[in-house]
Amino acid sequence: MTVPDPPQIENGKSLAKGTRTSSAHFLLRIVKRVWRIAWYSTKKTAYFVFVIVAVVLLFVGLDKAAEFALWKSPFSYVYPDNLSMAKRDLTKPVSHYDYDLNPGVCLVQNQPKGNRYEYANNAGFRDPREIPLTKPDDEFRIFLTGGSTAFGLGASGKAAEVTDFYYIENRETIAHALESILNSTAPIPGKKIRVYNTAVWGHAYQHLLFRYVAKLREYKPDLVVSLDGVNEIHPISIPEKDWNYFRHGQFHGVLKQIFSYNPDGLGAYLTLWLKNNTFLVAWLWKGMEPFLVMETGMRMDQGAALAPEPEGAVLGMTKEQRSQMVADNVSAVVRVVDDYHTVLENDGVPHIIALQPMLYLSKKPRHEIEKKVEALEEHKQYYDLPTDWAYSYIVQRIRESAQNRYTLMDFTGYFDDTAEWVFSDWCHLTAGANYLIAKEMANIIKEHFFKIPLSEGDKVESKESFFCNPVATAKVVYAPPPDNPEKDPQNMLAGYPGPVPYSSRTVATDEKLEVVLGFDRIFPLSRLRLIWEDDLSVPSEWVVDISTDGETWNEWVRGSDKSLDKFSWWPGYEFYGAEPVQAQYLRYRPIVSKERRIGLRSLSVLR
Repeated sequence: MTVPDPPQIENGKSLAKGTRTSSAHFLLRIVKRVWRIAWYSTKKTAYFVFVIVAVVLLFVGLDKAAEFALWKSPFSYVYPDNLSMAKRDLTKPVSHYDYDLNPGVCLVQNQPKGNRYEYANNAGFRDPREIPLTKPDDEFRIFLTGGSTAFGLGASGKAAEVTDFYYIENRETIAHALESILNSTAPIPGKKIRVYNTAVWGHAYQHLLFRYVAKLREYKPDLVVSLDGVNEIHPISIPEKDWNYFRHGQFHGVLKQIFSYNPDGLGAYLTLWLKNNTFLVAWLWKGMEPFLVMETGMRMDQGAALAPEPEGAVLGMTKEQRSQMVADNVSAVVRVVDDYHTVLENDGVPHIIALQPMLYLSKKPRHEIEKKVEALEEHKQYYDLPTDWAYSYIVQRIRESAQNRYTLMDFTGYFDDTAEWVFSDWCHLTAGANYLIAKEMANIIKEHFFKIPLSEGDKVESKESFFCNPVATAKVVYAPPPDNPEKDPQNMLAGYPGPVPYSSRTVATDEKLEVVLGFDRIFPLSRLRLIWEDDLSVPSEWVVDISTDGETWNEWVRGSDKSLDKFSWWPGYEFYGAEPVQAQYLRYRPIVSKERRIGLRSLSVLR
């Protein structure tokens, strides 16, 4: 057996070389592995980046598609110059007084009465005019504050359908009527009286107090008129042993959740953020108000009766304990009203606190529409408390507190002596009722603040006379023939302007260019409303005459194309007289006109 020779030095060198080769291979494997890991990570990262980018691009694409869809929707008419406003909510959260209206947002989109879309002004007030923070020297500034009745909401809830979705346009609000009445019957030399509608639906006295301190006082009002009351019914009825008035604002439940960062609150905040920052979510919500949908509790809806407990107890309380709880709750509300008065008094701001009427508390004969509304029983009970009892107790306590301290107007029984349609739902009012409320407020302002004695025209003997529009049953004594059988003169007598106007043919220079209406009897008239067919049909100058016999005419109102209002889709004019005039015949005649024809959508007169 041959024994191999021991390895040579050269072999040793070869062995070292092989070791180095193995190390290189090992390092190469490490590099490859690192490269594979890096490549895998890069691919995975790229994939995730791709997915994220794709999702973002998809969302952006959907958002652009939603924006395009919104341009094809009625929102293009609501916000023709700034579609991004379609993303705004009607209200916005305000931590120090709950919520407020979003400046520039469209407040009214329904158009059955032919009015323009109405927007909140730069301060978030329901007013077509911007309001400067610094009050002009020639302005006497009045603020109407309160809840939805002062705001002019119309019909809400189930009553909306019963009343054919009745709503109040700007010119039918209490604020507008109050301004028009005061400027015509109690003008201030060298000043224009401006009444701004600063009311917000759902606001209670806690909101009125804090909102005045935080916001309204900066505008330096010369007079504040507050109309509210029924919004106190829900908070004082809540059967909570740790009840606190300021924890039961309209949207406080949502704000409380958001500020506490709980899941529901963060979800609500995310919904609000997406609604206000994307066209997609704005399109999905289609103009709905997220706050109203997410609201906790039953502020806007009929309170549910609690499950019965032994011996009529509520949440383990006896009837006496429950009664004491309600009394304490109402005391808290009354103290806030007192504080509101004190703040205004300390600021040197004259003020009126008015208690609004409510259907269930009113003793008035029910109009046919009011019977239908009352049968719905919306808001008739909050928890275990009947609404009429709760409100009468609130009213009683506020009246006792107000004695000889501040001006209080109690409208709770004001309409008891009229069978006319007053209530559009359980607490909101019709246009005719708003006018009478404004007229009574104007009388108090004239007598007690302006020190002006009331005239015969200021007095309200018969409320029914203020609801009657004699044009509705008038006969057309004379009118130029229509240029189209569908555009008959009767079209202008319907009250609210419709899509089809009265449009006459062009008349010769030797023919009469006028419209004459005859009423069935003599009426006292104070208000006139004209709506023309279009801009071309508005005369440069025109006159409305009145007569009691159809022979002798007296000029009543003279106007021009320089005095038009902006409350309708079409050119309009509105007149409030200082004193009523007596008339059985009314004549409209252009004096200087672009063309010898008449085009009117609506002609109406009222007491």
